[in-house]
Amino acid sequence: MFHRQNHCSVSIHQSRKKHSFPVSSAIMCWLRAVSLISVIFLACTNGGQPSYKSQPIQRKPEYKCIESNLQYDCVFYDVHIDMQTRNVRFGFEDDTLNNQKNITFKNSTMRKLPAALLASFRQVELLDLNGLQIEEIDTYAFAYAHTIQKLSMSNNNLERIEDDTFQATTALQNLQLSSNRLTHVDLSLIPSLFHVNVSYNLLSTLAIPIAVEELDASHNRINAVRGPVNVELTILKMQHNNLTDTAWLLNYPRLIEVNLSNNELEKITYHHFVSMQRLERLYVSNNRLVVLNLYRPIPTLKVLDLSHNHLMWVEHNQAQFDKLQYLYLDHNSIVTLKLSTSHTLKNLTLSHNDWDCNSLRALFINVARPAVDDADQYCKIDYHLEHGLCCKESDKPYLDRLLQYIALTSVVEKVQRAQGRCSATDTINSVQSLSHYITQQGGVPLQGNEQLEAEVNELRAEVQQLTNEQIQQEQLLQGLHAEIDTNLRRYRLPKDGLARPSENLNKVFTHLKERHAFKLRETQARRTEADAKQEETEDLEQENIALERQLDNKNTMQILLRQQTLLKRQKIKQLLAKLSKHRPI
Repeated sequence: MFHRQNHCSVSIHQSRKKHSFPVSSAIMCWLRAVSLISVIFLACTNGGQPSYKSQPIQRKPEYKCIESNLQYDCVFYDVHIDMQTRNVRFGFEDDTLNNQKNITFKNSTMRKLPAALLASFRQVELLDLNGLQIEEIDTYAFAYAHTIQKLSMSNNNLERIEDDTFQATTALQNLQLSSNRLTHVDLSLIPSLFHVNVSYNLLSTLAIPIAVEELDASHNRINAVRGPVNVELTILKMQHNNLTDTAWLLNYPRLIEVNLSNNELEKITYHHFVSMQRLERLYVSNNRLVVLNLYRPIPTLKVLDLSHNHLMWVEHNQAQFDKLQYLYLDHNSIVTLKLSTSHTLKNLTLSHNDWDCNSLRALFINVARPAVDDADQYCKIDYHLEHGLCCKESDKPYLDRLLQYIALTSVVEKVQRAQGRCSATDTINSVQSLSHYITQQGGVPLQGNEQLEAEVNELRAEVQQLTNEQIQQEQLLQGLHAEIDTNLRRYRLPKDGLARPSENLNKVFTHLKERHAFKLRETQARRTEADAKQEETEDLEQENIALERQLDNKNTMQILLRQQTLLKRQKIKQLLAKLSKHRPI
């Protein structure tokens, strides 16, 4: 083959010298050579055999960042990754184009978070992965996440996060993992964290990082809290868990707000709060409290919520109660309460208790009625309304109630011993009553068990739906509260922890209005200044036009003077010439 190509080259050279070889033959020879080279190339690329059929190319999933908005400089749309997706690629081949710092996803699903995302985008500071149905995180998904500061992975299906997942995220400060199915995540292995939200999961143990400032672990199954001493933690939300003690609070002496509502606590003792010098808000409603022992007051405490518990005797806590601003004692079994005339309470709830009337009268000598923010409506037998609360007259309140409880218990036990838990007499009477009722109803059909079960299942489904809606509303409300706090920090506005979120939001709106008004005033001033500059410019332009006209007139006069000067010089020459002719020789 190569010999034939060389022959063609020689023939063409000879044709140029002797002009005996046709040009068309030379071209055909070159074409044959090119064809042979193509056949050789195809044969090499197809295992030695030439092939003229195109092979199907399997394209790898590629997602490029081509859109942005005010919050994110990279918005991925329609990304769909399942557990079987392999070799996915994010971004451009030129890494200099993948320098975005704020990334989010829209209209996307990602069953497994691949390592390719942050392997391409290595300058990310904010990564929003909310609502992508993530079930699993690739082992090396965060291997290159050295710059990431805020990570949003809420509303997914994560069940477990391995201990080495965030090993490389040394700059991670804000971690959002709420509304997943997590049973394990060791937050103490991420020492850089400042803000964490793991609410609405299935955690049974909470490991608190060493420097976290705000932690929301509400709505889990937590019964144990561990971690090193943390002097940065200020807000801790642990409501709706399975906590049974508070001894672990000793590791967090700088707390300002603690929410332990809806747990299984039976006692609150001062010993677990002895090191706290900043605590302002303590919420322990809806527990099983029977003991409250804060005889040594927490000096900074302003809000104490003890509602919906089983407290009966709280008189040892008067010193603490006197220093509070908000105290909630409703829905307990409290008999007596004492407050001094120097108390600082602004709001007090007392309804649904077991008040002794004499104690209640003494209490309202020192407590103004407007401070009490609730009231009873209906009272039990032997109780009556006084100061809007149900109370009972007795000489020795606690002794009388104890004797009454013993008497009732004795009567119940005697009846049970006499008739048994399910006596034959009661059974016969019940059967006879049921038979009599059926006879009276005649042909009225009674509902069968299947129909009742269907109704029960329907009611359960509705209850579950309402529960889910309530959870969603709580999450939405929580998100709004977080957004309010974010805006307060953004505009450097002080947050009033005792005020309602709406009041803090009004503070943001007021600030924005004032800021907007300032901008309007500044804009108006700049417009006035611009108008003055415009007028000054127009005056200068008019003056410039006038000067240009004067210059044009002077130039014209200068031309005329030059012409006149030239004419006069010519006349002078003529006169000198005549004069020279008339001079005597």
